[in-house]
Amino acid sequence: MMTPSLSTSGRPGPLHALADDLAASDAATERPVDPAVAEVAQALRGARARTGMSEQQVVAMLAEQGFRITVARLRGWERTGVIRVDAASRLADVYGITMDSLAGRRAYRTRHRVGP
Repeated sequence: MMTPSLSTSGRPGPLHALADDLAASDAATERPVDPAVAEVAQALRGARARTGMSEQQVVAMLAEQGFRITVARLRGWERTGVIRVDAASRLADVYGITMDSLAGRRAYRTRHRVGP
């Protein structure tokens, strides 16, 4: 972990404090706890694997569409299963699949009845 520099007040400088906050936030979301979210993480990894694309290729294709992310961000989505809807839509397009498939949902599922 990087050592924060101190400002003249003796407190970490704002950029270093922000970086430390982000690192702590990433550590807190390292692994999915909810089984459904874990399923999404697995599906995200599987979708890319089925295309045979490297992480760098996916990032480059998204950049061509004007959607810029880093390899670290892609890895985070694949590790945690947490991804914004707009990003999931773009990623599904890159992989040539639906968002349901990207999330690991099957075409046919048992429907739960609502109401009497």
